[in-house]
Amino acid sequence: MRSLLLSLILASTTALSAQTIVKISNVTITEKEAVSPGKDVTTALNGSEGSEKVVLFTDGPLAVRTWFKVTTHKSPRSSLKDSAVNLVMELDLLENGKKKDNRRVEKIFYMDQKRSTTFTEKFVIKKGIDVRTITVKFDAEIE
Repeated sequence: MRSLLLSLILASTTALSAQTIVKISNVTITEKEAVSPGKDVTTALNGSEGSEKVVLFTDGPLAVRTWFKVTTHKSPRSSLKDSAVNLVMELDLLENGKKKDNRRVEKIFYMDQKRSTTFTEKFVIKKGIDVRTITVKFDAEIE
């Protein structure tokens, strides 16, 4: 009885300490020919709630922030789908602190596939006849 209780406590402690981490690296923001580096970030996910919004880039009135969530699939009929890990990424482009545009992208990793990917998103900001095209690119890895 005592060993069973001890093993249950140990198992619950291990389960609580296991946390999914998303590493973001090689952040670049491109506008016309100007390429600006962003900051590399490591964020821990809070269970199924996802991460807090993380700022990848800030330069004057322009800012880029992101949010991640990792889920798994349960499929009794397919071992391929059952082993899948789904990475959901939401990317916000802010100008003067106000959200101008956002993107939501999902990437599914199967079986023993390497759990890293490169995200590239293009944003277009229009003000009258002035058009700005901003490209956000970064690598993300799940640990």
